[in-house]
Amino acid sequence: MHRRVRIFKQFLPLMGVCLVFMGMTTSPLSLQESSAAPTLRLQDTRIDGGELVALPWQSGMPLRSFEPQDRAQINLAGEWQKQRFDADAALTMAARDVDTLAALEAEIAGRQSGDFDARDWDTISLPAVENKMPSYAGAGSGPEDYQNGVYYRRSLNIPADWGAAHITLNFLAINYMADVWVNGEWVGYHEGGYTPFSLDVTDAVQVGALNTVFIRVDNPAWGTRSDTVPAVKPDWWNYTGVIQDFYLEATPPLYVTRSDVLTPSLDGSIQVQTVLHNASSDDQTAQFQLTVYDTDRAGEAWQHNPVASSIINQQVIASAPAVVQIPAGEALVISTTIQIPDPALWSPSDPNLYVLQASVSGETGADSFSTQFGIRTITTDATRVLLNGAPIFLAGIARHEEQPDTGRTMTWDRIKADLEMIQALNANFVRTAHYPNHIDTYLLTDRLGLLAAVEIPMWQATALEYSVQAERQIADQMWREMIFSNRNRPSIILWSTNNESRELPFRSAFIERIVGDFHDHYEDGRLLMQSAAADAPGSADASQALLDVAGWTMYFGIFHGSTYYEGTRKFLLDAHEDFPDKPILNTEFGIWSGGGGSSMRRQLEVFDETFRALTEFTALDPDGHWRDDGFVAGMTWWAAFDWYTAHTKVQTMGLYTMDRRTLKPAGQQLQAMYALWANRPLPAS
Repeated sequence: MHRRVRIFKQFLPLMGVCLVFMGMTTSPLSLQESSAAPTLRLQDTRIDGGELVALPWQSGMPLRSFEPQDRAQINLAGEWQKQRFDADAALTMAARDVDTLAALEAEIAGRQSGDFDARDWDTISLPAVENKMPSYAGAGSGPEDYQNGVYYRRSLNIPADWGAAHITLNFLAINYMADVWVNGEWVGYHEGGYTPFSLDVTDAVQVGALNTVFIRVDNPAWGTRSDTVPAVKPDWWNYTGVIQDFYLEATPPLYVTRSDVLTPSLDGSIQVQTVLHNASSDDQTAQFQLTVYDTDRAGEAWQHNPVASSIINQQVIASAPAVVQIPAGEALVISTTIQIPDPALWSPSDPNLYVLQASVSGETGADSFSTQFGIRTITTDATRVLLNGAPIFLAGIARHEEQPDTGRTMTWDRIKADLEMIQALNANFVRTAHYPNHIDTYLLTDRLGLLAAVEIPMWQATALEYSVQAERQIADQMWREMIFSNRNRPSIILWSTNNESRELPFRSAFIERIVGDFHDHYEDGRLLMQSAAADAPGSADASQALLDVAGWTMYFGIFHGSTYYEGTRKFLLDAHEDFPDKPILNTEFGIWSGGGGSSMRRQLEVFDETFRALTEFTALDPDGHWRDDGFVAGMTWWAAFDWYTAHTKVQTMGLYTMDRRTLKPAGQQLQAMYALWANRPLPAS
């Protein structure tokens, strides 16, 4: 069967009919007739040949872990040819059926073939944002506003010794819709600009020969469609392109696709679910084993190498080898409980990590998968958030994934430098903006000891967008991708469902759907939250009852009425009255400072007055004592660094200027005040 038809059949069960929605006037967007289906689904898969578990599959494979591995890889970073084009968004968002694929190939007109002459195309070093970036000169400058289509192509050799391998093409982020061809054959697509995806290219590549990879990217402009996520124009920049790292990877046909670690208690008993995939055409019998190692925090690799196997120190414990049988083309989930003796717990003040190594050896070869993890619990006790059973106050700062010269394209070293600057301000908690960040972000929060909240980009969604997503469920896919991509990160304590969305019944229905999906299929012990606007509809927000922590952005005296102190204080008291048994989390406060001296003074005043209100009700006081009447679990200044925004070019709410060179007065004050909670040992519960 032709490859294209075979892949199309894999996607057919996912395709749906677009919702016909009428009568809503709350959004400036009109309903779009998109029918492109999610590429991720949950599929019942056997655990050890017995009971069924809902396993995520994407594009015909069990969803892989994108944590970096010590495997045979070809890094695709480097020079690519590119050509911009005026994309037909209706075609981009259409179901990937035979007619759509024919229309796409008519549009690209042979550009995907190896013998196409692209010598007159421009070149670009990928990964990178397609938007032309400014020479940063302070407020007023901004990136090119390019929200449209671009073709990328490159030829490369694939080693002959990959001939018997299972080969995948892996992307950490392409914004927004990507279709990929290898040697002229369409191999799949993905929607969403902030989460990773993988495509099986085993049958499309030619080993020991020159191969051509062609990528069609379309980034429909924010504010023009109701079916993208996000849809309305948010307060950050809509970058187009292959934004983060991408690579080819070779494994044996029988390989470890992921190994998820849960730490339900502090006694060292960990629960591991390992997914083996037999991508071969023959049934396989193999030997399987898990090994746990402690790690070397003093070694150079801890600071510089994201690969978990690079930080291994000494073996702690290993499971008994087991013989497993996996039918051709199927996956097997192996459930294992391991008891780690005298466990070293993970916390911000002592970020101890372990490495789990899952190994499988069969007739087609041997494969090994490594992942870093930490032993910690995160729970609530009425109005308090407990880390490892003890109360903690989240002294937080938000961070947009952005650099003044490269936009959202990030490197390990730049992420690390940003996070270390946030820690130097005495924060113990980072909210990574309104979207999942680069995979390395959370590997680093693990190693540095920063707690984190991660969110999907459902930003200020209205009834229209929520209704469209009830049918399309691309936001639901992003939710699953966010969680499974960062499954083993002890630093992540909160999954966030949306930011400042409006119409309550529609928002509640969305939250109920994805929270139910979480609890029914992939519960991982983390807390769930949202970042609701304090004025929409106010403290009596019924959707908060669906979540573990009640979270609000609080901009009193700025976007809401009243004053910085009195408005915040009253809202907190009202919220506690409405939700007396929930921790209250301030997910944002702050103000811009771009006007110079007077704006800088106002930013400082906003910090002082809002901070004063928030700290009146903290569940843990600065001396580490319980407050019986405390209910504020933490606060988050928005944000660490100035950033580019689609509304004002440069948003100046940062504690630092965008170039990271100047700490503003509000930043100096926050640093002094947060020191009261910095690296405080956790008290006994």
